[in-house]
Amino acid sequence: MTKRYMAQYFSQRSYYNIQSLALIDNPDQRVVDDIGSFTRTALIFTMTLFHSITDLASFSGILYRIYPPLFGVLLVYSIGGTGISFLLGKDLMNLNFVQEKSEADFRFGLVRVRENAESIAFYGGEMDELHLLLERFKQVFSNYSKLLIASRNLSFFQVFYSNLIRILPAAVVAPFYFSGKVDFGIVSQSFYAFSSVLRDLSLVVQAFQSLSSFSAVVDRLGEFSDILDKKGVVNTLELSTIKSIETTESDVLIEVSTLTLLSPQHTLTLVEGLSFRMITGQNFLITGPSGSGKTSFLRAIAGLWNSGGGTIARNSTMDIFFTGRKNTIKVAGLLHVNLSQVCSHDPESKHSDADLMEVLRRVKLEQLLERSFHLDANADWSSVLSLGEQQRLAFARLLLSKPKLALLDEATSAIDEATEAYLYRLLLESGTCVMSVGHRSTLREFHTHLLFFSPQISGTSISEWSLQDLPQRTNF
Repeated sequence: MTKRYMAQYFSQRSYYNIQSLALIDNPDQRVVDDIGSFTRTALIFTMTLFHSITDLASFSGILYRIYPPLFGVLLVYSIGGTGISFLLGKDLMNLNFVQEKSEADFRFGLVRVRENAESIAFYGGEMDELHLLLERFKQVFSNYSKLLIASRNLSFFQVFYSNLIRILPAAVVAPFYFSGKVDFGIVSQSFYAFSSVLRDLSLVVQAFQSLSSFSAVVDRLGEFSDILDKKGVVNTLELSTIKSIETTESDVLIEVSTLTLLSPQHTLTLVEGLSFRMITGQNFLITGPSGSGKTSFLRAIAGLWNSGGGTIARNSTMDIFFTGRKNTIKVAGLLHVNLSQVCSHDPESKHSDADLMEVLRRVKLEQLLERSFHLDANADWSSVLSLGEQQRLAFARLLLSKPKLALLDEATSAIDEATEAYLYRLLLESGTCVMSVGHRSTLREFHTHLLFFSPQISGTSISEWSLQDLPQRTNF
């Protein structure tokens, strides 16, 4: 079951859509905890139900033969008890659902502190993080208190329900025994049969708290399944059927026609009427103030973002490699595995150890080997490597995979200007065209065109754009 959910989660970038569009909360918790809880509880309930059915079939006949009205009273009693349980425990289902979510949010907050420990320490954000975590824990505790109260009320009724009717078989069968119509064995048999049938008919009453928790898990997994289904995503974002970016094929690298970029929820227009052609040998630098839509535009070029209108045509034989400020680092992966991550168009590409060591030297990461690391070293690379080293590792991947187009989103923001220039020269000399987002003026030397997103038009969220040629000072 976990494999099926994980396969759907990673198919057609569902994980990206869920995160970027905020479709559901805590998908990781649903995979790790909810699936495990569902399978365990479903197995227990199935076995319990099977035992109850066989037990009921065995003892209901005995009880009916001893005194038929006794069986009828027990049936009515169990139905009434089930109805009262639903009335007393109707809030448990929603409370369990909220508890699952609030606990997952609290746990995610703790994970976030662990992953951003250095930044929090640098900026002295301990009190802010503590306040946020305590607020989340307050929600957990508040909901759990309501859950305990509802569970307590239901438990009181369950105890009352179980003990109230136990005297009934004695009151009914005892007169028959004292009048000599039945022997003592029938009395004992009626008690045992009555208790067994009561337990079997009261399955819902006795297990209502577990059933309410199970119902919350089923709801969360059902919601997750709907989102993972393609039609589930469409139903969640019906607006996406109104306006979306059309993708086609082109003979040139990239051809953009009257492109309009919208926010994922289709509430804001970021860029409007953008058109240009990018051919082999051209390199585009995208710049402008923060929040003007630069990264959103790269997402659209990469095919991750279809919110908007117009057309983006890509060369069908072109492979695209994206790298940003923070790059994909396998937390506990081998160094050569992190280094050899190549674009999806060439997943079987193999590189020798000599190739990997040479590319490390070319991007000035040979010190990794000098620091007692080797290509088969296994470490927490996101902590071992500085952000600048991670960005150089991303350039090493680019040099190994040699894509036709590289999308670089401030990919050298943690690197000094001299090293930045050196890495750009290596990349362009390899024959890769680049489309870069950056703020440094030194980047202009390595690009042929400047796409500038100006400050937003007054009163709107729309950024104006302009495209101009850049003078070439370096030949590659």
